[in-house]
Amino acid sequence: MSKQLRLDVAQLTDVGRRRPHNEDNMAYVIPKDAQMMAKKGALFIVADGMGGHAAGEVASEIAVDTISKVYYQDDRDDVAESLVYAIKRANTSIHQRAAESVMRSGMGTTCVAAVLRGSTAYVANVGDSRAYLVHKGQVRQVSQDHSWVEEQVRAGLLTQDQARSHAQRNVITRSLGTNAEVEIDIFAEPLDENDSLLLCSDGLSGMVDDEELRSIVDQYVPRESVYHLVERANENGGTDNITAIVIRVQELGWEPPNARRPMRITSREVSEEPTKIMGSLVGAPVGLLAPNADASYGNTPLRVASGPLTSTEGMASPQTAVLLPSPRGKRLLFPTLALFVLLIVALVGGGAFWFLGLGQLGVNVNESLTSADQHITSARAKLTAYPANALQDLQTAQQQLRKVQTVSLTSDQRAKLDSLNSDLETSTKSAITNYNQRYLIKNLLCANTTTVSIASGDAKVQPSGLAVVQHNNKKFSYTEGYDYRSLYLMDDNQHKLGDKLKGVDGQITSITGADGHLLVLTLNSGTSYSLQVFTPDDSGALTTSDAKITIPEDQIKKGYKPLLVSAWDKDAYVLLTSTNADNTALILDYALDKVVGATDANAAPPEMQLSSANILSMAAFPGKQLFLLLDNGTVQSVQFNGGKGAAVNVGVQQPIYAPLNASAQAFTSKMAVPAPAPQIQATLLISRATSSVLSTMKVGGTPHLFVADGASHRLLDLNLVSSSSQTATKGQTTGTSPLRSSYRVNMCRRTY
Repeated sequence: MSKQLRLDVAQLTDVGRRRPHNEDNMAYVIPKDAQMMAKKGALFIVADGMGGHAAGEVASEIAVDTISKVYYQDDRDDVAESLVYAIKRANTSIHQRAAESVMRSGMGTTCVAAVLRGSTAYVANVGDSRAYLVHKGQVRQVSQDHSWVEEQVRAGLLTQDQARSHAQRNVITRSLGTNAEVEIDIFAEPLDENDSLLLCSDGLSGMVDDEELRSIVDQYVPRESVYHLVERANENGGTDNITAIVIRVQELGWEPPNARRPMRITSREVSEEPTKIMGSLVGAPVGLLAPNADASYGNTPLRVASGPLTSTEGMASPQTAVLLPSPRGKRLLFPTLALFVLLIVALVGGGAFWFLGLGQLGVNVNESLTSADQHITSARAKLTAYPANALQDLQTAQQQLRKVQTVSLTSDQRAKLDSLNSDLETSTKSAITNYNQRYLIKNLLCANTTTVSIASGDAKVQPSGLAVVQHNNKKFSYTEGYDYRSLYLMDDNQHKLGDKLKGVDGQITSITGADGHLLVLTLNSGTSYSLQVFTPDDSGALTTSDAKITIPEDQIKKGYKPLLVSAWDKDAYVLLTSTNADNTALILDYALDKVVGATDANAAPPEMQLSSANILSMAAFPGKQLFLLLDNGTVQSVQFNGGKGAAVNVGVQQPIYAPLNASAQAFTSKMAVPAPAPQIQATLLISRATSSVLSTMKVGGTPHLFVADGASHRLLDLNLVSSSSQTATKGQTTGTSPLRSSYRVNMCRRTY
């Protein structure tokens, strides 16, 4: 009796900590019938929906229901073909449902699905939901994300570390339902007993790193591991819905006798190569990936375009081959002559095929060159007004040109290719220059900078904060040491620190400069916090503090903890966050002219309660306006009013485009044409990175808000749009501040 595949399976979904409802869906089907299990295997699906008005939940539900039904209704023995067909049907169903209602326009879902049959896992995915394989203490991602940052990583334009914290890491490039057609990637993966397969939405993979995933899946049985995975994702922020299916292989099954093997897969004991490509699927180029090919391929998926769906009723059933007796005598001459004629036709056709420019491996050289020429011409027409669109055209042109660079060309074709590469290089340089000019991106302030170690004497120091103080027409820069107990005066020209400054009591929490003073927020002892105010002398040295303000102990006892200090002119603001209630903060406003030199500097200051998510940074503006950077990348504005404040999202008057990973001067046609990242629209949103900070200062007498986007290595310089011009502001959305929420960006990214 043949062995049957035995699996231990568990699944769990959770709304997370930030989303109002769950748009993820999941399902698995393990047939009870042994014959069905042997033929079709067990199916597992995770879908992560997107779209407003609960449309995402509808899309993911349609995907899960359609795939699970259609897959088992399809009669084909080939698992990969059946799975692709089922996903195609789901794409069509979602797209049609979206067209029925304006409220669901544009809805879609990611999808990762796996079929385990015999000793093989077949994994298909669209979007950024993932499949991981845990094998002998190691974890490997089987699927490939269809997201903007992952495509930049694969193109060599971003590193994995940059992708993890990039502002556009949640932008997907493929999904089910958003278009009538979709490309589906599918992989075949050999299984061993005790292997585990994890399917999950990006709410899990984005919060828990690969090594931690492996540790949890290896350590616990599936029923326990799904709970630990979801719990860990919530502990790390829970910014999205979280869904996980864990499948552990207890015993491998036998493949059916007539099972199609797409290709030979090298044993893991011999090779640790990544997942092998599926071959010979519908839509694949015939002859390039033959069944049972004696070769191994890298982790590049076979893409299957959905195309128009056909009804299963019209499909021809498999026909049985009938062996006829061979004709004898002269009758054999006619088949021989026919074969000879076909051979001549094939040779002549092959020569014509080559002569007409179709090249090797099905590359149509002339068609590719013509297409590249058309896209370069199109790009030239957009260089001035639409440089971002011009770069997209040039990217397509470069793809066409690179297709023909590895095939044999005639002299005319080679000359045409060289000419087009020259045109591509010239046009791309112009597009980069125009892109930077049109979208106000300047690299001048950041050009030719180098990394310099900051040192105090012979000792290296890791500064964790910076404050600038203007005093008697002199500018002094101060930084706190990484031990949070040291304060240094920095030489801005030499990038060196003087001796450690004296006079600061306690552990430094935050520093800032305002009105000729240095403000230092400190933890003195136990739960006692102070705001110390210093006035530097002409050398920048600090002596005793002009004021030492004790943060009200009654607020500390209520569970509030001082976190940040910021100031503008004579107003110093101290932000306290609650350790008892999430998303609750308190802001105290100290008037410097009243506390410096006052006999009673500890008088109770005005305070404002605020409901807001985890705050990373704060910056003050004139008119008692404060800006807050939240851990989800949102920048908010709030007016200090001495009561209960309501923060609103900061809007932008025009889109903020991300800087390109290339310079016009250095670009050559051998380099990849830079891809414009999706721009920030309407509201100001930056990377979710703890290295990002806010700061304010006057530039030419005008207050500016600076946003240091640590993950994207850029600095945004934003200035207020006056209320009189606010009526012309575009891109406003509900929930943004009606008057003081629109800004312009005018610089710049540091290129490493």
